[in-house]
Amino acid sequence: MSSRLVAVTCPSCGLSKSVPFDQCPPDATVTNCPKCKTTFVFSRDAASLQAPPPLEQAAPPKAAGTTEASAPRQCPKCGYERKESDAVFDAASCPKCHVVYAKCTAPEVSAAAAKISGIVRPVNAGTLIYHREHTLFTIHAVVALIYWVGLVFVTKGAFLFALPALLVALLVGQSALIAHLKGNGIKLSPTQFPDLYDRHVRCCKALGLADYPDAYLINGSGFLNAFATRFLGRNFVVLFSNTIQAMSDRPDAINFYIGHELGHIKQKHLQWAPFIWPVSLLPLVGAAYSRAREYTCDQFGRACCDSTESALKGLIALSAGEKLWSEVNIDAYLEQTAHSSGFWMSLHELISDYPWLVKRAARINNPFVAPPPRSLFAWIFALFMPRMGVGGSAAGVLVTVAIIGILAAIAVPQFAAYKAKAQNAQMRSMQMNVPPLGKMAPRQP
Repeated sequence: MSSRLVAVTCPSCGLSKSVPFDQCPPDATVTNCPKCKTTFVFSRDAASLQAPPPLEQAAPPKAAGTTEASAPRQCPKCGYERKESDAVFDAASCPKCHVVYAKCTAPEVSAAAAKISGIVRPVNAGTLIYHREHTLFTIHAVVALIYWVGLVFVTKGAFLFALPALLVALLVGQSALIAHLKGNGIKLSPTQFPDLYDRHVRCCKALGLADYPDAYLINGSGFLNAFATRFLGRNFVVLFSNTIQAMSDRPDAINFYIGHELGHIKQKHLQWAPFIWPVSLLPLVGAAYSRAREYTCDQFGRACCDSTESALKGLIALSAGEKLWSEVNIDAYLEQTAHSSGFWMSLHELISDYPWLVKRAARINNPFVAPPPRSLFAWIFALFMPRMGVGGSAAGVLVTVAIIGILAAIAVPQFAAYKAKAQNAQMRSMQMNVPPLGKMAPRQP
């Protein structure tokens, strides 16, 4: 009996190859096209739609406790008729209008808890970027350009002479972090934590990063997190030791942390940060762009995981901690998203750099889910409140102090010069009003 074949089709150039079902990995995996070198995610369950098993061959038995998503032939919302070539897209959503089939066929299930099985879309920025990030970045770039040009005109070019001092201050502040990282951290390599280094390299390849950032492991001191930084044109990814230890039972979830930070590098968030920094101080728009970047990078982290559940477990660990994350009921956790639309929840999210974790989890589980609407009054109040955590790190505070110092250094001498000119003008005016000695009026007795 011949083995069942599934078609692996490149979404970029259309190259298709037939691979035996038994040789395909059970979960979604990252692969490269041998022709155009495009990186994309392949799932044998979704790809099997292109090559149904012969009639004389029985389908392989389904593992206990697993469910397989079936794609309707016609979308119940827009009427789009699914084609065989659409197997590269999610089997649980329409390739045209992106509606989740479960939302139309099972309305009793909330949108946040509607599972998407087998993410098979290509791993590229176009499909992973949050839909509002480009718009918010454009606003930041335009306003920042006006700010910097205006600053040069207001200071009559003096700011350009002070700019090197500002850059040196930033360089010194950033160098302290890098020095601490290289002096106290552990650099990942083929001989130093090779398994973790291999995960880092595979995530870089999956996201199309040719220049692999240096990866370091540092003592998390009880915190679960990771971050990316940049120094002198070189990018760095830093993992906290507690994160690695917490995910020992689910190592695939480590890819979520790595992919998330690589997303910041892929999208050049670190490179643009100094230029658009002034706009990040503005209410609403500054925090909104920060949250948009987090949503985008969550999708990059999801794309690096073999399953959506691994990415969710990795994110949920930030809520439950390094020991209890495995006991969290994911469906119940996703249902908490419905409670994030009140006034206080909306207000504090609008002035925060990060979305609520439950909302991030809902978008990881279903990238097309519509978030609960925020309170209108929260928008009004947030317009008059400063963004919390300006700059996102100590570097933002350093920049603030540096710019205030530079402006003060420019303004104080100018004020002293204007004051001296005013005093001289007042003295000349008094001299002009004094009559000559020969024409002075006689003093009254």
